[in-house]
Amino acid sequence: MKILLVAGAFLAVASAGADCLPSNTYVGLFADSGHSVMSVNYAGTATQFELWIWWLPSERGLQAVEFGMTYPSNVIQSNITCAVLGIGACWWLNNSTCLAFDEGLCQMDWVWTHHQTCFLTDAMPSVIEIGPFSGMSEIESYTCEAGYPAGPATIILNKLALNQEDVIAVEPQSWGAIKNLYR
Repeated sequence: MKILLVAGAFLAVASAGADCLPSNTYVGLFADSGHSVMSVNYAGTATQFELWIWWLPSERGLQAVEFGMTYPSNVIQSNITCAVLGIGACWWLNNSTCLAFDEGLCQMDWVWTHHQTCFLTDAMPSVIEIGPFSGMSEIESYTCEAGYPAGPATIILNKLALNQEDVIAVEPQSWGAIKNLYR
């Protein structure tokens, strides 16, 4: 039952538009451009899949992000693309990244920042995770307000599940963050 409640809350978050932004920025890992597929299964010899990093800006908008990624040994990373819409800076070094949209191009709706082609090499259960930028304690997002103040980004789904059911965050912090969207 708890999984159904979490999934229902997530779907409500996933359909939010610019007119209904939360007070915090959210981020999730997905296997599709529609930010709805949360798992990938091995289908034989080096199964190709797509990894998308999607952000839901806060009511104060989204100007930049800093985060890191963790990949399991059964994933081969290939081409990575930064969102092409007004990127002022984007780099990917040792699975850590910083991205800033051009000044004046404040993001006020769901936006993807990175799209990566990957290959799953076996049927062992594993996960790809998003987390803090190297040396930081949390994922940082920067609003569009004057001076671009930083704040933590809340993870909607902290893992992209590989060869297993969706791995939905059910820790009190993650669950509470989703529930707070509707209070």
